[in-house]
Amino acid sequence: MKQKIKSRIKYLLKKTPFYAVYKLKKDQKHFNFLKQEKVKFIANLKDQQERKFDFSNSDLNVINLNVNDICNSKCVMCNIWKRKKENEITPEQLHHILKDELFNNVKHIGITGGEPTLREDYLAIATQILETLPNIEGISSITNCIKHDVVIARVSDVIALCKRYNKSFSLMLSLDGVDSVHNKIRGVENNFKSTMKVYEALKNKTTIVFGCTISKDNVWDVDELLTFFQENKLTARFRVAEFIKRLYNDENTEAIRNFTADEKYHLILFFYKLIHKYEKDEAVIRTYQSIINILNGGERTIGCPYHKNGIVLSARGELAYCAPKSEIIGNALTEKASTLYQNNLTEKKRILKTDCSNCIHDYHAPITYPEQLKLDKDEYWKQYLKIESSISFNEHEQVSPIKNKQHQVFITGWYGTETVGDKAILAAIIDELYQLHTPNISIIITSIYPIVTQKTMRELNIKAKVIDAYSKEFVAYAKGADTVIMGGGPLMDLEELALPLFAFKLSKLNPKNTTIVYGCGLGPLTFERFINSVKEILNLSDTIKLRDQESVDLAIKWLDNNNSVELSGDPAKKYLQKITLNNKNKAKENKLSCYLREWTYEYSRNISETEFEQLKLKFELAIANYIKHQSELLVVNEICFEHMHNFVIGNDDRDFSRYFIKKYFSDYNIKVNYNKQLSTVDSIANNMVLSKYNIAMRFHSVVFAHTLNTPFTAIDYTRGGKISNYIADNSIPENLLSVEQIIEDYA
Repeated sequence: MKQKIKSRIKYLLKKTPFYAVYKLKKDQKHFNFLKQEKVKFIANLKDQQERKFDFSNSDLNVINLNVNDICNSKCVMCNIWKRKKENEITPEQLHHILKDELFNNVKHIGITGGEPTLREDYLAIATQILETLPNIEGISSITNCIKHDVVIARVSDVIALCKRYNKSFSLMLSLDGVDSVHNKIRGVENNFKSTMKVYEALKNKTTIVFGCTISKDNVWDVDELLTFFQENKLTARFRVAEFIKRLYNDENTEAIRNFTADEKYHLILFFYKLIHKYEKDEAVIRTYQSIINILNGGERTIGCPYHKNGIVLSARGELAYCAPKSEIIGNALTEKASTLYQNNLTEKKRILKTDCSNCIHDYHAPITYPEQLKLDKDEYWKQYLKIESSISFNEHEQVSPIKNKQHQVFITGWYGTETVGDKAILAAIIDELYQLHTPNISIIITSIYPIVTQKTMRELNIKAKVIDAYSKEFVAYAKGADTVIMGGGPLMDLEELALPLFAFKLSKLNPKNTTIVYGCGLGPLTFERFINSVKEILNLSDTIKLRDQESVDLAIKWLDNNNSVELSGDPAKKYLQKITLNNKNKAKENKLSCYLREWTYEYSRNISETEFEQLKLKFELAIANYIKHQSELLVVNEICFEHMHNFVIGNDDRDFSRYFIKKYFSDYNIKVNYNKQLSTVDSIANNMVLSKYNIAMRFHSVVFAHTLNTPFTAIDYTRGGKISNYIADNSIPENLLSVEQIIEDYA
């Protein structure tokens, strides 16, 4: 078989789930072979899963070598630094231990501590590793970089040694925050600077990865650290601090896994950001997905190399099956390591049964059978629910409807990526539904990221069932619902248009069911297949309520029948008009609040991307100058950037604020800050009424500012789209600044 075909098969086996391979028409020629290979691959994973507790043929290939049990930092998540120096195995003793047949197949050793570079014989230890282990492929090490000159010298010697032996070497530098944040976590002044000195000295000599440990003390600072890594094109890995026996940190309950509900959710959003915008390694991405699941109250979803392939060797010659949870199983200086390993397997089985499911430690491992099954299932439903699905719509007949005795309402849309405005829309829709059907109502909400929508439900105190948009449940509940609603947001150039389209098609299988487009806008729409999808959604609708007159006019033009179309306005307004504001009667603060977002290309497709990037820079500069102009005109003493969106899908506004402030306000004479915290409908509304003035760019920040009767300017990044439509429908042209106008006046 040609190499190109082999490469394609290898890619598919690694990346593409079985069902997707089966359906990919472009691979029809080779699909039988691919199917057979995928079946073998999954069967092998299943066999490994069934032999999870069989350690008789364990292939030990990784050693975590703690060369000392002391440290010169004072980390909040570790207590090694409180210990006194004890006996440490000599290089000769290490040689004696590693000669045991247990280690014959070891390919990698990680030299850790404590702080491993405090060992004066750091080089001698590395030498013994390379000379003793016949199949060793490489060494890695981690350092806190506190004594940067010592670290540079000793690590440089080991790098040179590995090159002479033709073995790999990699280094991890601990970095838990930018500048003072890291120094505080590590309990050492100038540790951030010393870490960067080590990086600069060694970056051209070896592979360097930064390691960030997230604890209670830096949970709200991780985004700034990620930005630092991105701006400097640095590779980093993030972990959540865990209770680890070898770190003696069982009592560090204030710092370790002691997050509030908001802090957990903030970290969930952060790890999603890493997955979508930063991390490339598939094994690490799966680890991050597992961390998300644990933070959300679930279990570890990934495997662990220490189930079968790894072991821990302490500075005293002691063995443990893993660093976080294993008891010491004996000392390899006084008893054969292989005997200790085989005679204490009850401890390994105990760890697997009692600790592994809740362990958040970042050990990366190959994909497991349960992971692969979930991957296949998720991918199948993503292929199923596509605008141009290769899977026949008639296959829905294989799914039975889910229906209960209550009036069942199925709400779909972009939920799972909702902005603060989308939350208000959802609250308004559900409030109206309860008024119509209380108490006989059951609400199902589809979500692209259910974790996000579940948080929204808690914020709004709404009782509803949240289901995965890409799932069998989507089909079952859509078929069983009395009413199917496309709930707010734009019908625009998005692949996810398949969700309301498919839901409406399923609903129309029963002529008694009702379909509603509620509070949506139309556009921006550029591509024919998306335009056709929107037309089909509208023609499948019994009731169409649109948020602006321009969308109403377009819908009437597109409709094939006499469907009624009404101008409803944005549903968020109704919710805002009924909520109780905590700060309504308080005196206004002398601050200017800004609700900006990154400007993206879909709102300027009439020009090239190169032209857009040039225009974007002018636009940003103009916005910055306008903010400065307003702050001076209003004589405020603070400029605060607030955020309508906190999720990476749709762009986290906090990321843009950091970039924007650094670029345009680094030396400004008025205090400038941004809100790191999570945004809610209540927090945004209350902040708006307290502010002296609001500069609104996100669409719903305009809706909020106007509905709450606050002084504001709307910046129309949509270039004649939803923002200008809202301003026109509400007859407030004096509040609008167009892209062209603000550039002309302030760039």
